Amino acid sequence: MIADHRNGKIAGTDNLLALLMSAEDPETGYRYTDLEIRDEVMTFLGAGFETTAAALAWTWFLLSQHPQARRRLGEELDEVLGGREPTAADIDDLPWTQAVVAEAMRVFPPIMGVARTAKANDVLGDYPIKAGTSVAVLMHSVHHNRRVWENAYDFDPSRFRKENLDGPQRRAHIPFGAGKRMCIASGFANQEATLIVARLAQRYELDLVPGQRLRRELTFTGGPDGKMLMAVRRRAISPGPADRRRL
Repeated sequence: MIADHRNGKIAGTDNLLALLMSAEDPETGYRYTDLEIRDEVMTFLGAGFETTAAALAWTWFLLSQHPQARRRLGEELDEVLGGREPTAADIDDLPWTQAVVAEAMRVFPPIMGVARTAKANDVLGDYPIKAGTSVAVLMHSVHHNRRVWENAYDFDPSRFRKENLDGPQRRAHIPFGAGKRMCIASGFANQEATLIVARLAQRYELDLVPGQRLRRELTFTGGPDGKMLMAVRRRAISPGPADRRRL
């Protein structure tokens, strides 16, 4: 695709690839090499698309296995939205929907782990870390640490109700990383995932097709290792308060 842009086979400029190819440092005039362009596009796709897709896949899986959590989700969406489409302005009024997304990303973090290189000698716990050492932070392990999370392997969105979440748990929920290198798009990704779940769960219930053997793919994003087949059933929307007033 880079070559096709270079030779004119692709003329569009309103896309990420074209923007990266035309980018230029205003001070030095430096432009990306083709290899750097390729790497940047792959990073955008891996970190900005596959992560949310994996998180949503596991969210539907978990909801299909926990009908009470799914029922509560539907009740909240009916109460707040009635039949109208959710918008960003509704998110603060959908605490259970937000909790479902947060808990799904705790149970199945969309990034399995990250690595950092120590800039100087340090001590982590009782372990000396020499400068230049690569240190891996495994999100999955942090999210299932029994010293922080009670019944760590259970799916329980109520953990993420504001009144239930304590300081250690907040620090141990790192689906987007933490610190200076935390994902720059974490706010957007949370908003995007919450609205997608709200919109679909408002109108449909997804049930896992029996007989599948699902495992987590040991890759950067950790999605299902194959197809996740779901049976889709339309659900009836109960009128919310505004809708009842109109009735």
